[in-house]
Amino acid sequence: GGWASDRVGRKPILIAAMAVLGVFTLATIVVPDVGLLMAARFLAGIGLGGAFPTLIALISEAMPERHRGIGLGAIYCGLPIGGAIAALTMASRPAADWAAVFQVGGWGPLLLVPVLAVALPADRLRKSSDAAPGTGASSAVDGVLRMPSTSTLLLWTSFFFTLLVVYTLLNWLPSLLVARGIERDEALYLSMTMNLGAAAGGLATGLAVDTWRLGRVVGVAYAGMVAALAALVIASGLALYAATFAVGSFVIGGQLVLYAIAPRLYSAPSRGRGVGAAISVGRAGSIAGPALAGAMLGAGVDARAISLVLAGGLIVAVGAAAALVRAPLLAKPH
Repeated sequence: GGWASDRVGRKPILIAAMAVLGVFTLATIVVPDVGLLMAARFLAGIGLGGAFPTLIALISEAMPERHRGIGLGAIYCGLPIGGAIAALTMASRPAADWAAVFQVGGWGPLLLVPVLAVALPADRLRKSSDAAPGTGASSAVDGVLRMPSTSTLLLWTSFFFTLLVVYTLLNWLPSLLVARGIERDEALYLSMTMNLGAAAGGLATGLAVDTWRLGRVVGVAYAGMVAALAALVIASGLALYAATFAVGSFVIGGQLVLYAIAPRLYSAPSRGRGVGAAISVGRAGSIAGPALAGAMLGAGVDARAISLVLAGGLIVAVGAAAALVRAPLLAKPH
């Protein structure tokens, strides 16, 4: 999606991605066997994966630099708000009525397609002359995909381990809470609380990106992630709601700092593919994390121990992000 949006424009790729996401999310409900179910989920993922780097590149180019962080925060908080709606949908229906969440998730993108077609301004495709010297499209491909620079490798490392933690929580938090003896409905409400915290945290992180030094934002975001995970391990009762809100604010909302960094590393002709490559590496982490948590739970490991493993992943992520923000490349896009 990022590569295609660099070639043909942000608007048509975003509209196509939303259509693909909606159609194949709805297809999830009606497919008759597991093989077609896997195909439908894969193709829905193509739509989701195509939309996200396109959105990040689009908002980075459309917003004035002084408001770019809060713009990214406003866009990004749509993800946890959608997660909160999904949790509320599931909590309000019997466990057997699993199709409802896919109906909401399928019709939403399809209803957005005509709105985007009418309301989104036409693309002003960047020419290679907009790039810094020696950074045309072909050299950007070399730098991003063939021979990644040190900054790109640091960005990928931070994305991988951050999204490993984030998607472990998104996929497993209700199950981890149930494993601690919490009822299913309360676990879903806690999941909704986490997503609301993520929306607030995304906006707060975006505002901080606009007003603080980038290194300070990284430090606060990742310190908050570790503290929130520690709180999740020890909290109980009403304090568990505060802990899950903090997890959402810092672990999910705080990762916005990476989406603020990524567009700054690449000039306009290669921004989509640069951001897209980083998100793709992060998605590998989003696969590895839930798989690891599932294997640990299957082996009888206590649910609290998984939070400690996640904290280790965050330490690697913050080390890479801290090294990245000290790189001179962030001072001048390349």
